[in-house]
Amino acid sequence: MPAPLRARFQALLDGHVQDLLRCEEIQAIERGRAPREQIDRFIEGVIRSHLRSPKLLAFVYALAPPGEATKNLLHNMLEELGLDADEGGVAHPDLLIFLARGAGLESRLPALEAEADEELRRYVVDPLLHGTLRDVGLSALAEIVAFEYMLSRVSSRIARALGEHRGLSPDALQWFTHHAEVDLGHAEQGLDEVVHFAAHYGLSDDDAMTLLEMALRENVFVKRYFGAEALARLRGLST
Repeated sequence: MPAPLRARFQALLDGHVQDLLRCEEIQAIERGRAPREQIDRFIEGVIRSHLRSPKLLAFVYALAPPGEATKNLLHNMLEELGLDADEGGVAHPDLLIFLARGAGLESRLPALEAEADEELRRYVVDPLLHGTLRDVGLSALAEIVAFEYMLSRVSSRIARALGEHRGLSPDALQWFTHHAEVDLGHAEQGLDEVVHFAAHYGLSDDDAMTLLEMALRENVFVKRYFGAEALARLRGLST
């Protein structure tokens, strides 16, 4: 008998996190062997990937089942927007701007903002892989939860490496340290939200898992942070 959906999805995420940590680019950063330009490309990848994340979260919130899932996603969205007084009132996109400035990449912000906007545009205009809004919503939720899960386990390590090997200040690293602190809870909630979403909209565990595997068929962490070449090298390691 297959494991419950939550356990199967968590195992999928664990595999993706381990593959990220096997990636030669992240290992070079952690060990202090990456040249500055490589570290800066990684920082740019983080900024580009997450600068418009509140918008994707708002889409998933609109589809959330009633009850705890809606409350949790609303809390996450308010936190992302800096509207949760308990979290200090700083929007997460602003923390990414602090990161860019602290790394001396402020001149790159207009280009990174344009690239983030283009990525969001592709979400809207590209042909859909799925036939229902339910399936699109579950796929989007899967990616959100995947990043929360990964950051809860990796971001403190990344912050330490960027502080030691790139000389970034604690203020510049707030985006990473914040996610190291809060995403453990968000990740646990997110695993439950995936299960509730699937059950509320009538998906069996097997059908839901198929959608989750399709949504994360590539390692989105490596792809977003390091690009297609790094993803191709990772595939080579996995064969």
